[in-house]
Parts: sequence; C-alpha cells; structure tokens
Amino acid sequence: MNRVATRKKILIVEDNLAYANILKLTWEHSTFWAEAEIKTVNDGQEAIDYLSRNQGNSGDRQESGQLPDLILSDINMPHLSGLELLAWIRQTAHLKHLPVILMSSYIEPLELEIIKSLKANYYFIKPLTIQELLNNLNQTMKQLQPSEAHVVE
Repeated sequence: MNRVATRKKILIVEDNLAYANILKLTWEHSTFWAEAEIKTVNDGQEAIDYLSRNQGNSGDRQESGQLPDLILSDINMPHLSGLELLAWIRQTAHLKHLPVILMSSYIEPLELEIIKSLKANYYFIKPLTIQELLNNLNQTMKQLQPSEAHVVE
C-alpha cells in the first residue's frame, strides 16, 4: 500500500506581504497546524486562479493538486475582495464545503451581514500583536476541529 503524507494545507489570501508573512509564521507556531503546508496569494483573483487549478482528486494526482483544508482571507484587497472570493467559493460545488476564515482591520455592519449570509466559518479583526493573532487562530482552530466547522450565525 502506497502511503502518502496527508499534510494539511492552508491558503492565505492577503495583499499585505508583511502581514502575510506574519500569518505564515504564526501558523507555523500554532499548536494545531504547525506542520501544515502554507500557500500565500495576493488577492481574491489569485486565490480563484489557484483554486481553479487545484481541483482536488479530479484526476490530478500531484500533491500540489490538492485543495486547501482551510482558507484564511483578508476582506479588503484590490482586484477581488475577500467577500467576493467567499461568494465564489460558496457558489462553486466542489469548494463550497471549504472552511473560510475572514479577517480585516475593521468590519463595517454591512460587511458583517454579508459575512453571515455567505456563511463564513469565522471572522476576526486583525490584532495588533503576534500573540493576539496566535490566540485568535488557536481559538478558531479549536472551534473548527471538533466538528465539520462552526458557521457564523
């Protein structure tokens, strides 16, 4: 029997390179997914391109063809926002099950309603410190791990 490593995959969608690197380092120090393979892209359109190329197990057996186990996306980005990305994911049959966590420096009331209607699994305001970020991500992972996913109500 051919044993294939089942490393978890995280897709980070963030237009601020410095913050994307902080997120990546934070995940690497997380107790939940420290060994995860992390891919970063700059905006929602790049995320759609990446997800469209990686159709899971639809004939492509390369490890790079696997879908991410989790998507962590900024909301406010050029070209295609995190909300538009989430809407596309939820309308795409083979992707709509993917857990999506949204983040932003601020979330307006209308954005919060959209986040809820699109069934984001979780959202948070970007913290100021790495420790706050790590605490938020660990708390999020605790909520996502036991069951299929905690959907924002």
